[in-house]
This record gives sequence, structure tokens and C-alpha cells, in this order.
Amino acid sequence: MTTRKHPPPWIFVFAGTSYGVTGAFIGQIMPFLTSHNGIDKASIGWFSTLLLLPSALQFLYAPLVDVGPPRRKWMVIVAVLSALCLVGAFAMPLPDHIHAFLVFGFAAQVLSALIGACAGGLLAVTMPDDKRGAASAWYNVGNLSGGGAAGAVAIYLTGEGWDPLVVGLVIAAMLTLPSLAILMIYEPPRDNIQSVRKVFSQSTRDVGKVLFSRSGLTGIALCISPVGTAALTNFFSDMGDDFHASTKMVAFGVGGASCIVMALGALIGGYMCDRFNRRAMYLLSGALTAICGITLAKTAHTPTTYLVGVTFYNLVTGFCYSAFTATVLETIGNAGKAASTQYALFVSAGNIAIAYVGFADTRFGNIDGQFLCDAALNLAGVAVLAFVFWKLGSFGKRSAELKAQKT
Repeated sequence: MTTRKHPPPWIFVFAGTSYGVTGAFIGQIMPFLTSHNGIDKASIGWFSTLLLLPSALQFLYAPLVDVGPPRRKWMVIVAVLSALCLVGAFAMPLPDHIHAFLVFGFAAQVLSALIGACAGGLLAVTMPDDKRGAASAWYNVGNLSGGGAAGAVAIYLTGEGWDPLVVGLVIAAMLTLPSLAILMIYEPPRDNIQSVRKVFSQSTRDVGKVLFSRSGLTGIALCISPVGTAALTNFFSDMGDDFHASTKMVAFGVGGASCIVMALGALIGGYMCDRFNRRAMYLLSGALTAICGITLAKTAHTPTTYLVGVTFYNLVTGFCYSAFTATVLETIGNAGKAASTQYALFVSAGNIAIAYVGFADTRFGNIDGQFLCDAALNLAGVAVLAFVFWKLGSFGKRSAELKAQKT
């Protein structure tokens, strides 16, 4: 009997793109649309926290995609539903219908979390460990550059006066079409058809085994830390005025340019994670994030500074996200029946970190304070985690494998 080969790592760029488009609504589209319609920055910070809530709680309902249809089919279903919710959000006139706008946006994020859970489960059950860094790289190429493209398109078309409903339909197409490519992935069949209740119960037991292991506990600590959150990417589209940057420059900086540099950063980070210790690479990503934040705070606020600073921050963001995904996949291993749930648990922790770091950053009225707060949180997290991992010997199994290869 022949063994079926794993899918090519690049196929996951399509899963990442669908996930990234919905993520762009939080990080780029919503801040631009609300500020463009006269809503104050403090409220926008609260809106971002609200819309991140489903991603933080996704582990509670992620077992849904561990039962029933294959995960690749689940992905198409939830992508279509999420796209419809985004169209509804765009159709709401602002600022008069801000509550309906947020309801549709919130529903889109609930469904978006299931897109990510489907992708994480597929990565866990189809990719061997030595290819997970590469698969993480391509997944995050789609996630970050796809999200950047969606943000750029939405901001540009809105700035050009396009009808909001038409803009929403364009974004919906950018979300749903890539998900269809995931149907080509071979997924090992589920052992048998079980009730949702039984799957939730089994998922709870499987998650508990991972969570209360040393690797799982330190993995949760890493994910929920402020390290590598790259939280400022959620607010760059609203910082153009502080740097005297035009709307077109903002669209290019958070969209067009970011598509290239985030993809490059993701590829560098993912492939490095297949060659070096993955947890160490994640801590490195946090240190690089801090350097970017300090540099932005200490340089003159000009359009050129905005473009260059945002570009380098986005490059590091790609590195951060690939290192995060590769580290999570290493921690959960093959995961089995509860693959999507286990992946969602760690991603939930990571999204909680993004939410609280973003909230802390926006508490500063001074933009330099936002940059320095982001840098300080990253540096503190790197220092604490490096010490804990060193003391516990918990830098991950990849460390032992690399040492074995050298001997």
C-alpha cells in the first residue's frame, strides 16, 4: 500500500488569505472607516478590542469543525458566511448605524475564527514536523499579505468614493475565492461520525493532556505573552495624520507595500523555524518588534518616516506570525481528532495578547507613547520567557532534534 504524500506547503497560502481578509477588517478597514466618518480614536480602540473577542474565545466553539464534514469543506462554508457578514457591515451608513456595523463585523469575526481553526487543524494532521515551518510561512504569507491587500483595496476604493456596498462585495470575493483552493488538500478521513456532544467531550480531554504538559503550559505562556503580537499593525491605518501622510500613502503603506514585505518576513521566519529552535525564533521576533517601536518613537514624524517605519514593522510582523504558527504546531504535535480545537486554544491565547497589548498601546494620547509602550511590553516578555524557558529547559523539542542532527 502506498503512503499518501503531504500537501505542498504553498497550498496553505490560500487558507491564510481567507483568514487574513477578515482580519484586515479589524486591523485596517474598521479603523479607517470609523475615523474617516468622525469617530474618535478612543472609541476605535474599544471597537478593536470588541472585534478581537471572538478570536480570543474561539476554543469554546472550535470543536464544531472537528465533527461532521471534512475541515476543508468547513472552511468554504464559514468563509462564505463570513463574507456575507462583511458585506452587511459595509452596507451600514456611518456614523449613524455604527451599532449595526459592529454587529455584522462581530459576526464576521466569529466565523473568521473557524476559518483559522480549520486551517490549523489541516496543518496539524497533514504536514510532517520538518515541513511545518514552511507551511506556516506560506499560511502567513496569505494571512498577512492577503489581509494587507484587502485593507489597501478597501481604503483606496472608499477614498475614491466608491459605493460602500460595492466595496464590500469586492472584499467578499477576496475572502471566498481563495478558500476554494483548499478543497484540493487530501485530509485523512475521520474515524467515525460522532455526536457534537461527544466530540466536545473528547476535545476537552485531548486539550487537557496538551495544556497540562510542560510543553503545553509554557506554550500557553508564550502565546499569551506580549511577545511578537505586532499589535501596532492594527492602528497604522489611523496614524496617517500624525505623520502628515496622504490617504494614498496610508493605503500603500498598510496595503500595497505590506503585501510584499509581510510575505517576505513570513517566508524568512517560517523557513528559519525549520532550521533553528522555534521558540528562540519567536523570542527574536519580539525583540525585533521592540526595536521597530523605539525607532518610530525617536524619529521625526514625516510621511517618509511613516512609510519606512511601517514597512519595517510589517516585515517583522511577517516573521512574528510565522514563528507563532510554527511554535503552536510543534507544541500540539499531530493533535488527532481535536486538531482544530487544540490549535484554536493556543491561537485564542495569542489573540488575547494582541487585544490587551493593543488596548494598552491606545491608552496613550501621545503617539510616541504608543510606540514605546509596545516596545516595552515586548522587551519585558522576551526577558521573562527566556529566563523561564532556560530554567525549565522548555525551549521545545525542536531544540533536541537540532542537537541530535549535529552529533
